[in-house]
Amino acid sequence: MQIKRYEAVDMQEALKLVKGELGPDAVILSTKQIKKDNGVFGMFSRQVIEVVAARDYVDKHQVKTPSESLQTGFIETDEFLKEELRKIRNDMRETPGELRDMKSELGLLKGYIQELLRDGEQEHLKTLHDNLVIFLRRLISEGMDRNIAYRLVQILNNKLSEEQKDNTDEINSYGHELIQKQVKITGPICNEHKDRKIAVFVGPTGVGKTTSIAKIAAKYTLIDKKKVSLITFDTYRVGAVEQLKIYAKIIGLPVDVVLSPSDLRGVLDRKKDADLILIDTAGRSHKDRTYVNELSKLMSQTIEIDCHLVLSATSSNTVLTDIIGKFKDIKINSLLFTKLDEADNYGAVFSSMINAQKPLSYFTTGQRVPEDIELAAAGRLCRLILKMDAVSSH
Repeated sequence: MQIKRYEAVDMQEALKLVKGELGPDAVILSTKQIKKDNGVFGMFSRQVIEVVAARDYVDKHQVKTPSESLQTGFIETDEFLKEELRKIRNDMRETPGELRDMKSELGLLKGYIQELLRDGEQEHLKTLHDNLVIFLRRLISEGMDRNIAYRLVQILNNKLSEEQKDNTDEINSYGHELIQKQVKITGPICNEHKDRKIAVFVGPTGVGKTTSIAKIAAKYTLIDKKKVSLITFDTYRVGAVEQLKIYAKIIGLPVDVVLSPSDLRGVLDRKKDADLILIDTAGRSHKDRTYVNELSKLMSQTIEIDCHLVLSATSSNTVLTDIIGKFKDIKINSLLFTKLDEADNYGAVFSSMINAQKPLSYFTTGQRVPEDIELAAAGRLCRLILKMDAVSSH
């Protein structure tokens, strides 16, 4: 590893020096602000930026063949650079005094790291067959996380022969198979051979939790003839309680309103003969810590409760990642995606499943109760991502 130290008047100039000498693969090890003495007795001292950077020499023959599982990590260089950025952020938060003044330089540093990633990305593209590059761009254009898309294409690159890479049908076929292999699903929420099932639905406001519950309740009550009970923990919005009561009245089910986790236990004790109990929760912002803490207390009950995080398929990768992160302290069992009929692409659904490492339970595809809900299926999602299927076709 080659390590060098640079001094410059600002971060932008320092980063140019690093990239110019060490190239796009350089890694920033540390940054700090120092006082540089000039003139007699240091009368004309000034602040400069000191950057320590390194370039590692990697033996290409030691690079491991990527696994066909996406759960084990993505492009190592990408993750390493991101980890360095996190460390620098933490150092700047924790270090008092003059280093705090460097926070304004963080944006430039972040931009540099992103530039390194883009440069590395371009170098990687040069090694790929043109048809694989086209397939990669197709995945990214369909909303898939860039790292996940790269990982998939890396696997295809190692799996396919040069002759197969010349054939776009072969790439599409193997790509379809590979994506489908990664999709994890839960199966039905309730089946013939299990005891009483309790499921709670959490998620940010406006994603369609209450309507999704109504669809599942109607399906199991009217079609499967199960004994279903509805509970709402949503005392934040009167309208939401009324909405669930309207659906319940149409289906022919009672609704219990609980105000606390202890109230919930009492209601559950009275419903021991139910086949399926569905619990609605407040539709508040996922950034509201009080809401998340309330849900955490609810999930801390000793009673076994399956938790479905309800998300909108119309949300971007960035938004979905933020939401999933905010719910990290809650034991989420699966992801339920709504509004597939309103989404332009479905790569973000796949990416969220991979990043959260949670299976998919249901997709909702419209406003009709109970028609517009379906069990999540690997083949279905894969076909949607590759534009081989439409939401309206079943």
